Amino acid sequence: MAVKRKKIKLRYKKERVVFSDVLPYELPFIFTNRYFYRFLVRNEISIDGSDVLHWKEGIQKGALAILALLSQHKGRQLKDKTEINVQKQLVTIPFNYTIKHKETSNRSLSVVHPLNQIQMVNFYNQYKNVIIYLCGKSHFSIRYPNKVACYFYFKDRLHSTLIGKKSDKLEIYFSEYENMKTFFSYKKYSNIYKFYEDYRYQRAEKKYQHLLKFDIQGCFDNIYTHSIAWAVNGGKDAYKDHFESIDDSFASKWDKVMQKLNYNETNGIVIGPEFSRIFAEVIMQHIDLRAEEELKKFDFTNKVDYECYRYVDDFFFFYNNPEIKDRILRVFDELLREFKMTISHEKTFLIDRPFITDITRAKNMIDILIRDTFSFSAIEKEDTKEDDEDRDTQDDEYEENLITEENLKKALAKELNFHLKATHFNKKYKDVITSTNVLPKDVANYTLAIANIHLERLLKKYDKIFKVLKKGLDDSGLSTFHSDCTHRISQLEIKLSNYLLELVDAIFFIFSEDKRINTTLKLSQVLNVIIIYLDNDYKISKSKTIKRFSDKTRDLVFKKIRDEVCLVIQRSHMNPDTQLETLYLLPVFRQMHAKYRLTSVEIERYLGVRRKEDGTLDGFPKLNAIAIIILLYYMGSSREYDNLREALKDKIVEKIEEIPIVRRNRSAEMAILALDLAACPYLGDHSKSYKQKVLQSMGLSRTDADAILDFLKTQKYMFTKWTGVNVTKELNAKISQEVYS
Repeated sequence: MAVKRKKIKLRYKKERVVFSDVLPYELPFIFTNRYFYRFLVRNEISIDGSDVLHWKEGIQKGALAILALLSQHKGRQLKDKTEINVQKQLVTIPFNYTIKHKETSNRSLSVVHPLNQIQMVNFYNQYKNVIIYLCGKSHFSIRYPNKVACYFYFKDRLHSTLIGKKSDKLEIYFSEYENMKTFFSYKKYSNIYKFYEDYRYQRAEKKYQHLLKFDIQGCFDNIYTHSIAWAVNGGKDAYKDHFESIDDSFASKWDKVMQKLNYNETNGIVIGPEFSRIFAEVIMQHIDLRAEEELKKFDFTNKVDYECYRYVDDFFFFYNNPEIKDRILRVFDELLREFKMTISHEKTFLIDRPFITDITRAKNMIDILIRDTFSFSAIEKEDTKEDDEDRDTQDDEYEENLITEENLKKALAKELNFHLKATHFNKKYKDVITSTNVLPKDVANYTLAIANIHLERLLKKYDKIFKVLKKGLDDSGLSTFHSDCTHRISQLEIKLSNYLLELVDAIFFIFSEDKRINTTLKLSQVLNVIIIYLDNDYKISKSKTIKRFSDKTRDLVFKKIRDEVCLVIQRSHMNPDTQLETLYLLPVFRQMHAKYRLTSVEIERYLGVRRKEDGTLDGFPKLNAIAIIILLYYMGSSREYDNLREALKDKIVEKIEEIPIVRRNRSAEMAILALDLAACPYLGDHSKSYKQKVLQSMGLSRTDADAILDFLKTQKYMFTKWTGVNVTKELNAKISQEVYS
């Protein structure tokens, strides 16, 4: 059944760009620009088209000191002012970090400096209509901004049903869990998988015999920033002949913005932010138009002789006449080379009708495999009438708050059965991969997502019956059924715990074949569903709860999760180039009771840290800011990690001070890390003096450092949400932003 979604009117200001379009998707869900957005709005902070930084009159000293840090000024230079020129300071060093992309290669992603993020707000606001116009020219593109987003859709399939309807703390700016995908709304597909399911793809299959798939080799790495001006002004030659001397054009300004936030690099653009995809889209739209015109010269007409669809840098070219294939490759090869890009021959495929790729075949087989193995049935004892697992899960067979004798009898009459054996599933999963000739990375993300959907459906159906039994056992008016309820509850807990043990085994097997950020997030989502369901009780009223599961049931499953996480940690020692794939599990794992946490020794072993004879720690790897933030968040205030935390704090100071002060002040990583540490509540003894030291190392005076610390008592967070994280909603919001799957 389709999940109902709420269509919610946006009430956000132009500054929402900073939490929708400037960060890579592949960040931990505890890292958010939500509080940076609030900081900008409350203090009326902006950067205009003349590169002047503005703020409101009467701004608090601490907020002004944060602006001093971000704009690489001394606090006294901003005092008694409401603006300052930051043209030179906008040339910054992005925070580049690597993630695993393929088995033999990594991908570099970027978080741009907060100062440039502020600049991007004004740029979007000033040129949003121009961007929409330039992105609406191509007949090929199937993902492009077509208007400024007015609504977003919010859905919460699991949270309210399964965790006892806990009330979230009220937060300002509409909701704590703003689920802002992008500043613009997009035509026609927000995610590439939707194209495969759409009538356009199926219609093309009926009309054409052949499909050519290709993409651009290292698209974002190879984009030359000046080429935006070529694309906007009719091509490279036309620009050089007529427009090159014009420095104040829209294209020229965008070129300079993209250079400045990438430390004045012109070869390649930062990867990860949505604004980079839009930058590339404008260039690709121009190439699309030129390609269509060139094909017309050879009497090949779009929608007649061929159909071409492009999703960012992935092309789908449908045709009948074999001559078109060679022509299209030559045309695109020439046009892309003009813009310093090339076709990836490694990712060029020719498929004949029916247009089903090995990956599609594998996904179809996985759908069947999960449907058959992750199954659940509820059978009436009297007539063995079985419920369909995919039946409407919203039926009202049992009242939410009223348990009657009739309802209880119905629940007792249900025989619930689970059908999953991890060894069988794992064997079949390997067989799918082998028989379809795909790689684990091609299907692992998809498999975990489908597994999560099935788990949520199963738990909803299970809970409709289990909850009635628990309430019946608690109701003194139904005491004649208490013995039967106790027996059935015990049976069902055993069945559920056994099922979840098998499920945990299966999902970690999938993950072991493909440890990437996307699969880590999907695995985290499945684990979170299990954790919140087992670890929350039924709320009957404001003052009364009923314990959902016994400690034994929860302990069995949580120990299994701990064992699997430990196994991942043991097999995945810290890699300086890809630090995050395993660490991203820790924020979810932190939800579990302290007794299931990783020990200090286990974390030290993972990091490759050595404990010397005097008890001090040595051999810390070079950790990036995200890895540091995750470790501090996971350790929290626990005394178990005191030695490790202190050693990590020393390494952080070394990390900051080893960078020359000229580059340190321009570094996005250092600015973000310093402000997040200033807000961190988990720095142990003498935390104030430590925070002062970190802030002063960024060039601030002691007075400015103290002002920031005072200000953060009310601002609370800058980028990382250190406390009160609602994992379910943060994960759902994070995963909903995925562009590729």
